[in-house]
Formats: sequence, structure tokens, C-alpha cells
Amino acid sequence: MKHGDLHVVPFVHKLPIYVGMFGINYCHSNYLNVRHNSPLTVLAYVLKGQGNVTVDSLSFRPQAGDIFILPMGRNHQVTADPDQEEYWTYLWFNLRGNVPQLFEAFHLQSAYHIPEAPFEAMFRKGFQLVEQYGQNDERLQMELLVTCTEIITQLSGLVKQRQTTVSAEVQQMQHYLNRLEAEPFQSNAMSRHFALSFKQINRLFKKETGTTVYNYLLGKKLDTAKMLLQDTSMAVSEIAYRIGYADPHYFSNVFKKKTGSTPTEYREQNSP
Repeated sequence: MKHGDLHVVPFVHKLPIYVGMFGINYCHSNYLNVRHNSPLTVLAYVLKGQGNVTVDSLSFRPQAGDIFILPMGRNHQVTADPDQEEYWTYLWFNLRGNVPQLFEAFHLQSAYHIPEAPFEAMFRKGFQLVEQYGQNDERLQMELLVTCTEIITQLSGLVKQRQTTVSAEVQQMQHYLNRLEAEPFQSNAMSRHFALSFKQINRLFKKETGTTVYNYLLGKKLDTAKMLLQDTSMAVSEIAYRIGYADPHYFSNVFKKKTGSTPTEYREQNSP
């Protein structure tokens, strides 16, 4: 259960990406929202309280000051923390169209939870734009899209900055993961290497980089897969083996979940 202010934005046909809706949610303790193979991307900023967000099998707990992203084509589940007294409150934009390509261009395709992101003013700008351009559908849509693109641009910069200012310990973890690009990942092997539980590793890694160990490594593997799909004639099965997947079918499923296209479709769309 929730209440809040919601604005439906008229569609402008010539835009490949557009804002379908935006608003603010005041989520009650029993709030639950589930989407399967979501047709839209949600970009949200938490004002108060804490909630639980799951993207496929990955779970996060966004709280005040955090941004969370629910990507198109994925399974989402969003719930409020049932034990909190105040409403879990967040501002949000729903984006439709060629959104995965936009997030990929800014290297945010694996970013689902970005803690401590000071972007409240930009998220509130949508309400100001409605007052300013509410009678001009095309201008409103364009201004909202510019605002969302500005958020994504600055968010990309923030993520990149955090990745380059991590502690020596997390840098060592990144170097360790970079060497696993062509190998299957084993969490127990990483735990032995750093003499820490994998839960401790993942908590430290996520705190400093904004993403999980799994998502970091998967992003590296998929970047290599995309390069090989674009620049070589290697079969999809060969590429799967090259980046450490013994099952090409499983690799294809993971690739499609992350990019919105199968490896074959990606090659057809991006080959010179």
C-alpha cells in the first residue's frame, strides 16, 4: 500500500527514450510492487526510511540519500521495511524506450544501488517542470528527458570517482577479480585468498564501489563478450567458454538479462 503524487507524461513519438511517469511514493509498511520482465526502467531517489529492492536474485536495502535503479527487462520486487515507523519515501522517474543502451553508454548497466548520492534537487525538478511546461506536452517531455540524462551523467561520474578512490584492500580485490575474466567464479576461493568470509568481502566491496563482487565481475565478462561479438567472428559458444561459462545457453540467458539482447542480436546490431 502507498500514496503519493503521480504525473503521467504524454508520449512524444519522435523520441527513442521518454519519461512515461514520475512522482513521489510514500510506502506503507506493507508496500509490495512486483514486475516480471519489466517494460520500463525506474530511477529512484530515497528521501526517508528504508526499503528492500530485489533485481532478479540481487537484493539491496536503499535508505535516505541513496539511489536505486530497476532496469528494463528484469524482474523487480520492491517492499518497504515492515519494522519502520515512518513511510519509506522516494522520488522516481519511469523511463521507456531504448533505455538499456543509454545506461550502457554511461557504464551503469550493472548499477542497481548507489549509496549516498546527493541528487535530491534534480529528482525534485520534475515537479517544477510540470508547473512550468504542463500545458506543452512536447516541451515537458524534452525537459524531463534532459533532467533524467543529467542525473544519469552525474551518477556515472560519481560511480567512476568512487571506483578510482577505493582503499588498497578493495583495489586488491578488483585486481583479483580482473584476473578471473576467463574463469568461473568461486566465492570460497576468494574468501581463502583474502582470509575473510565472502559476506565480509562483499560488504566491503559494495560499500566502496557501489556494486557487488558478482556484478563487478559479470560487468567485466560481459564487456569482453561484447568486444568479441563486435570485433571477431567467434561463435557464441566459443565466447562463452572464453569468459568462463561452461554452458553457452546459460551465458546467452545472462547476456540477454543484462543487455536486453541475445548475443546474436547484439552482434547483428553492433557489428561494423
